Amino acid sequence: DTRTHVVVELFNTEKSYVESLQTIVLKYLNQLKSPENSGLVDVQTVDEIFFMVPAILNIHERFLEELRRRLDSWDKMQMIGDAFVDVFSRPVILDTYTSFVNNWNRAKDAIRSARQKCPAFARFLEAMAREHKGKLSLDNLLIKPVQKFPNYELIFTRLIKHTDVTHPDQKPLQEALKLVHDILMFLNCKEKEALENGQRETALRELEGVIEGMNDLVTPERAFLLFDLVSMPSGQVTRKERGFFLFNDLLVITSIKRRSGTIRKTNMTCPGSVASTLDTNKYKYLTKISLDDLEIVKSKDENVRRIMKEIEHLTEDSSKLIQISDLTASLRCPHGALEETIRELQREIQRQLAERQTNDAQLNVLELTWNTSNGIQNMTVVFSKPEKRTQWEEIFAEAKQKLANSLERCQIPEFFVSVPIRKTRAGLQFTCASPTLGVQKDVWVCNSDGYVGQVCVLSLVPEPSVTSCNGVCNARILCVSSVPASEERASNSSLINVNISIVDASVNSGVQSRTNNVTAVRSPSKVTERKGSFKSTDSSTPRALSNSDTNVQLDSGSSSEESDAESQPDRVASSHKSCDASAAQTPNHRQQDSTASTNATEETENQQSTMWLGTEDGCIHVYNCTDNIRIKKNKIKIPHVSAVYSILYLDNRVFVSLANGDICVYSRDRTGWNVSSPLTVTVGTVSNPVVKLLNVHGKLWCAIQGTIKVLNTKTLQIDSQIQISNDSKPITNMTVLNDYVWISVLNSAHIKCCHHESFEIIFEVNLAPSVNKMLSNCDDIIRQHKAACLRVTSLLACKDLIWVGTSAGVLLTIAAHNVAKGSSLPAVTGLPHGHTGHVRFLTFVESPDGDSAELLPSEGSVSSTGGPSHQTGGKSSKAAQQQDLLVISGGDGYEDFRSAGNNTLSEVAGREDSTNHLLLWKV
Repeated sequence: DTRTHVVVELFNTEKSYVESLQTIVLKYLNQLKSPENSGLVDVQTVDEIFFMVPAILNIHERFLEELRRRLDSWDKMQMIGDAFVDVFSRPVILDTYTSFVNNWNRAKDAIRSARQKCPAFARFLEAMAREHKGKLSLDNLLIKPVQKFPNYELIFTRLIKHTDVTHPDQKPLQEALKLVHDILMFLNCKEKEALENGQRETALRELEGVIEGMNDLVTPERAFLLFDLVSMPSGQVTRKERGFFLFNDLLVITSIKRRSGTIRKTNMTCPGSVASTLDTNKYKYLTKISLDDLEIVKSKDENVRRIMKEIEHLTEDSSKLIQISDLTASLRCPHGALEETIRELQREIQRQLAERQTNDAQLNVLELTWNTSNGIQNMTVVFSKPEKRTQWEEIFAEAKQKLANSLERCQIPEFFVSVPIRKTRAGLQFTCASPTLGVQKDVWVCNSDGYVGQVCVLSLVPEPSVTSCNGVCNARILCVSSVPASEERASNSSLINVNISIVDASVNSGVQSRTNNVTAVRSPSKVTERKGSFKSTDSSTPRALSNSDTNVQLDSGSSSEESDAESQPDRVASSHKSCDASAAQTPNHRQQDSTASTNATEETENQQSTMWLGTEDGCIHVYNCTDNIRIKKNKIKIPHVSAVYSILYLDNRVFVSLANGDICVYSRDRTGWNVSSPLTVTVGTVSNPVVKLLNVHGKLWCAIQGTIKVLNTKTLQIDSQIQISNDSKPITNMTVLNDYVWISVLNSAHIKCCHHESFEIIFEVNLAPSVNKMLSNCDDIIRQHKAACLRVTSLLACKDLIWVGTSAGVLLTIAAHNVAKGSSLPAVTGLPHGHTGHVRFLTFVESPDGDSAELLPSEGSVSSTGGPSHQTGGKSSKAAQQQDLLVISGGDGYEDFRSAGNNTLSEVAGREDSTNHLLLWKV
């Protein structure tokens, strides 16, 4: 029947297409990379010409094999549509074809250039074309992927027509046709966009060649608009000619030096022939001004408009008087007086026109104001004709409006400085970071090589520098969070350094209630004063707990001496019996002797903010924010039974997620933190633990694999459950801004935006195109490798921007201030500065230039990704919005993507690749 014939046609066309792709790979790609042909063209050019062809071949070989299998067992009820949807609905298909289409023009240019430079390569192409059974050239073969989906559309349309409406394949075929149409429309848009971008970039590169001293014009969003020769007053009498190059985001001003024997060309709006049109003069770069900093002086502008309107009216009146004069001449009655009146009016109008035209120079003048760092400067520009002035003004105003609409925006981040952190041990990598709280502008940056946990202190005063790097534990530090002082006593100003270590607070849970997952964990703890006589131990009996939960009293003293228990970790893991016995042997008079000391401590402990560090071996190390970590030991050490994944401060409590699926809740009162008897909530399991915690409007979002459980922090019960990832990919990062939570999952370059109340996924943003755009200047092999394993590594919400760190080292920002259901996808912008390797964390801190003495950390950020986490998640305070902040990224190496690939052989670049860097931006 006809349906079977159409399916056979689909199979044959697919087989022919796969054979063409195999020809490209086997006869061209592999041959050109073989040793005997290695001299024809360099490897980078070969990779550029055949970019993504092997990946496309793999896709269609899989589909062809499925078609063959179904045809081998063909019957009237066999289905085809589901096979197509199964293969081509995966995101990798769209990404692969998009990358191919974006590279297609570049591949054609590379072939043309290589053919011209190397006659042997041209002969190789001719020989391969003669060997092909269809005598097709490489150009004809490479265009086949572009033509493939229109062919699918035709075949599936026919197949649907000849498939009965009751056939089980009817609906899958409809889905396949819709999928083909969607892919085709997307690729057509990308093809058009790639062509326009190619023309735009070509124009910018030509301008870089024309303007002496200008070499950074090419950016992903910049477009050339208009060029004019103008003059600008210099002194009281003289004027100097200047070149005005207007772009959609800035104005470039150049000096002019005429070439001999050339004809002056003053205006050009077609960017297709930039160099040839501007070759009449030499242009030397003077300055560039952002359109944001330029304004037209409206008072002058209105005056010019009035004069031009008057000239227009006088010209119209003169034309009408000529008509009236002609009509008067045809009168038969005496009309001498009328003619004299008309002539007098004509003379008056001509006189007024002459006056206006003698002042014509004013119509050519445009007054601008320039907002500089030294204040407002006035700038007078004289055009050759009023028409040119009007044209320039209109294009300038339109560009300003479009720029304002596209940026409608938070401030564009300004790159501040990069700070290298030399490795004191091989293999050290950043894991997390958090700013301290208080007057010191410090950021604690954690490193680890798997064996040692190290903290580097970044001081921002007087300028960003690393003041110390010291090991604090023998395990990887997984998370860090700053915890503020007790609010009710924070007004006290006296600060006393406290140095007490809890050497045993293992989380050995007691009897859990089966009706409620909340358990008071009674762990024997031993509180040791490093210098002094105070030692106490708690009984783990219910009676002891009911009478008085153990609150740690933090005392001042030197940290130079370690207790025996702390120096011998094996003693820490003692049983309840041994601890009780130890408690029985503790003399009471020791506690009485230290009463005065502990009373003083009660008055001062809560006046200090602290830093909580969670480690892979299950310990939490607590320091004062003001501690010099080089000489001070941890104030408190809280051991647990499994690794500490996340720490979050909320509502005067600290929530800690563990690798066994539990969340420990630490609380405090006026006397201090109760670290011996935290409440424990079982939210996950050992195989599916809570890996991230996020404060979202007072609720605790707990990430467990591909699911989020919403914990009510008052009742400690699970209120809701949200399925984020259907393919069991675990959640890796979360951050919240206003009413929306942004989420990334494992090994994915997509981030999802979820409403905090409806839990609906508003949209999903694919970051791959923006990252690939930033990597366009990188070496092809590096670019392909980074694109192949691209994923999100960190997220941060700061002001109205979502910051995204990637495995490619590229940092992106997403304008998220107008997010709403049904709105268009927010703009994703790549930052020119990034890392050579992975972005390990993102955090932010108040700029030292700010007025406030208190730091304002991130609201609702995840501590393990570097964002402080003790605010009311999602609601940005006005103070935080108005302050200047520094966003800090930590990662492997440092890369300027504007010039990436130009210094691949540099020894310095090689050294920098292996050095951890902190990058700072002003926002």
